Amino acid sequence: MTTETQILIAFVLYLFFFGWLGYRRGVWPELTLLIVTVVSWVLLQESGSIVVRMTNFVGKFVVLVRSGGLTGGAEDALQAVSEAPNVITDENQNGFLFLVWAVIVLLTFIATSDPKIVRRGKHKFSAVLLGLANGLVFAALLLPVLGQVLTAIPAEQEEKPPLNALFVLVGELWRVLVTTAQNFWQWVQPLPPPVWLIMITLLLVLIAWPVRRSAKR
Repeated sequence: MTTETQILIAFVLYLFFFGWLGYRRGVWPELTLLIVTVVSWVLLQESGSIVVRMTNFVGKFVVLVRSGGLTGGAEDALQAVSEAPNVITDENQNGFLFLVWAVIVLLTFIATSDPKIVRRGKHKFSAVLLGLANGLVFAALLLPVLGQVLTAIPAEQEEKPPLNALFVLVGELWRVLVTTAQNFWQWVQPLPPPVWLIMITLLLVLIAWPVRRSAKR
């Protein structure tokens, strides 16, 4: 079996999964997901600098809180803010915007999976077509990013059995996840107790809200 045939079979299985997912989810959830995926990607690519500036503004505000600017010592606080580096720089801007897009798509997928939020619709064939369209869009947007991870796999690993390559891929993704989490923790660790209290309260509210809805049902 040639490499081209293997690629074709893998792509057909990939599209079959998205078509089945569209059949299960329904036409309106799939249409909503498709629109949000494409529109958010275009907007972030064209106007992502606005999101970056807002994020850097929040980062400066965090520095202001950490330096005691809300309780006194305004001059020292302003100096700390002026000297603080931007959270989002030119080097990590693309990765940050991709993360924002991924969060938007994930939240949209979760929200549209609830029939109480978006009704499914009865056009199953259209739902399958929209599922295929989503699969093509995700392939076009995600494959270049995943390709960067695959290039990190050593050449000698590629010649070993497929499961070994899978383990290497999962290990590389886990390393990236741990590194990202460590960088985020180093950034938020010096936050004062009141900010931590607000963040924990919001987290508990987010956790309790769906539990409350389930209890009502």
